[in-house]
Amino acid sequence: MMKFTVITLGCQMNYADTARVKSVLKNCGFTPVETVEEADIVIFDTCSVRQKSEDKVTGKLKEIPLDKKVWITGCMIQHNMRNQKIMTGKKLPENLKTGNFGGVVLTKEPRIVGLTSEEVKNLKKSDKGELVGINHSFNPLFHNLSQKWKNIELFFRIDDTGFLPLMLQKLGYEVRYDRELTNEYSTIVPEGINSSMNAHNKTAYIPISTGCNQFCAYCIVPFARGLERWFPVEQIVKEAKIHLANGVKEIVLLGQIVNKHPDFLTIVKEVLKLEGLEWLRYTSPYPTYYSDELLALHETEQKLCPHIHIPFQSGSNAVLKKMFRGYSAEQCYTFIDKIRSLKRPISITTDIILGFPGETEEDFQETLKLTEYARFDMIYMGIYSNRPGTFADRKYPDEIPYKVKHQRRSQLNDILYRISDENNQLEVGAERTMIVNEITKDGDILGYTDNMKQIILKSSPKTANLEIGMLLPVRITKGMVFKLEGEPLL
Repeated sequence: MMKFTVITLGCQMNYADTARVKSVLKNCGFTPVETVEEADIVIFDTCSVRQKSEDKVTGKLKEIPLDKKVWITGCMIQHNMRNQKIMTGKKLPENLKTGNFGGVVLTKEPRIVGLTSEEVKNLKKSDKGELVGINHSFNPLFHNLSQKWKNIELFFRIDDTGFLPLMLQKLGYEVRYDRELTNEYSTIVPEGINSSMNAHNKTAYIPISTGCNQFCAYCIVPFARGLERWFPVEQIVKEAKIHLANGVKEIVLLGQIVNKHPDFLTIVKEVLKLEGLEWLRYTSPYPTYYSDELLALHETEQKLCPHIHIPFQSGSNAVLKKMFRGYSAEQCYTFIDKIRSLKRPISITTDIILGFPGETEEDFQETLKLTEYARFDMIYMGIYSNRPGTFADRKYPDEIPYKVKHQRRSQLNDILYRISDENNQLEVGAERTMIVNEITKDGDILGYTDNMKQIILKSSPKTANLEIGMLLPVRITKGMVFKLEGEPLL
């Protein structure tokens, strides 16, 4: 019986994908293990949001013993797919001829192609719509990596996870699979498998859509994930019910622009009704797709967590326009005002890109101004770097010195540290709910609150019986930068 482990890199969506891969392989008779040492097969579920993310994969490949097979999936390989060969029936615009724009394979009995480069070269137009590409379908990337690391055995799209049994048979594995093959990987429910990046198993990540049509100038995601597809409400609610029946307490709805789903409000309301749910979150939303009704739910529905992560990216109109974000700085301020007008306090976090091409000192000052106004609890900062294939890479010279980008990050960090400390001081005396994510060797309890703040409970007789995955009420006793301290109310 083959043993496998998965190294997951990147965002929450990748962790949800990994859980689906594990589910299919378990049903093929493979056994998941925790470490590379135990495994016969090491699977990389990759990220491509930055070049650094892809460099991590090649770095980690050096650490894998050559007697272990390596499979690679995820965003890194998907934006390298040469789909004019695999999807020969598609008439694609020039800028979409490389990337994950094949969509869903229509048949449930496709032909697996790409085991050899000749197999891809000899494809005919009559093959359209019946193909699932592996390995050499991702050339030159597969060729280049497999020449250097001879133990690389398989490249496959996450979208094609449901066809893994057919791929494994093509590779010569003996497979027993007692489930129906599926051409829609989102319908695979990873029952009883931790689908989150948390140490505990009480959180389930549920994709409600995949892909993105926004094509922000800097972003590789549409090329890696493909065009936007929304999943049915019934499918999403059914998966949530299964996870809750297996002991999950926190549901996180996922999408590249999660609140763009035309039935998003319905999904939120239906999941909130489900028995066993304690917390509901969603990520990542977009400011222009928020409704007043959705914001009102944050005020009235206690299970809808008091935290909104909204990736503004910049506070400058000039930069936002060049990024193709589709909203203005004024709309950011209006959105923040709407959140702050709710009777329930909401924690706001964001993403900011520093040093985007053409960002002047005045533009950067506008981002600092937005930060001061919004009083973000956390900012996930990214120093801009070119992503080949994106509009920005083709059209915007990356002329801002690296030193300037780092200076801007340091300056923004200084403001964020001060605001975080001030915000968290205001939490002292408040009563909140937390979930236990880790217990240290010294017995300290680490976790996060309903408003998504890291919290520590110092070891004491009151914490002696706490376990990973428990939800419990706490009183905040101390606030500091990016962290709270508290005591259990048991």
